[in-house]
Amino acid sequence: MSVNGKNYDWEDIHVMLPHGEAVGITEIKYTDSQSIEARYGRGAIPRGWGRNNYEASGSMILDRDEWELLKVALAADHGAIFDHDPFTIVVSYANNDMGTVTDVLKSVKITSFDGGGASQGDANASPITCEFTILEPILYNGVPSKQPAGNFI
Repeated sequence: MSVNGKNYDWEDIHVMLPHGEAVGITEIKYTDSQSIEARYGRGAIPRGWGRNNYEASGSMILDRDEWELLKVALAADHGAIFDHDPFTIVVSYANNDMGTVTDVLKSVKITSFDGGGASQGDANASPITCEFTILEPILYNGVPSKQPAGNFI
C-alpha cells in the first residue's frame, strides 16, 4: 500500500447484480452486526455474556434505467418483484495502487424500494432506493463475518 497514493474511490467500485454489472448505480451500503448481551446473576457485575442473532442489511440507489433492468431480472423468478429468489451481490474495489478487494452479499432479498417522480430541473429523474436484507453472513474479501451454526474453525 502506497503512502500518499491513490486510495479506493467511487470509480474503483464495480457492483454485480442478477442482470450483470450495474452501471447506473450511485450508492451502495451494507452492514452487519451481532450484538451481545451481558448476563447477570447475583450482584451488579456481569458473570458472562450471550449472543443475539446475526443481522445483515443494505441499500443501494439506482438510476431508473438500472432499476428497470434489475426489476425484470427479479420478476423473472416468479412474476413479481418481491417474490424473487434470493440473489447475490458482488462488490469489488480495485485500482492500480491497491489490490482488489471483493465483498460478497449472499442470499439478498429486496424488502422495499422508494422512488419514482421528479421535479423540473432534475438532472437525474426518478432514482430508486432499494433496501434489502442479507440472509447469509457477508464475505468481506473472503472472510465471513459469522460462521454458520455448527461450523467452528
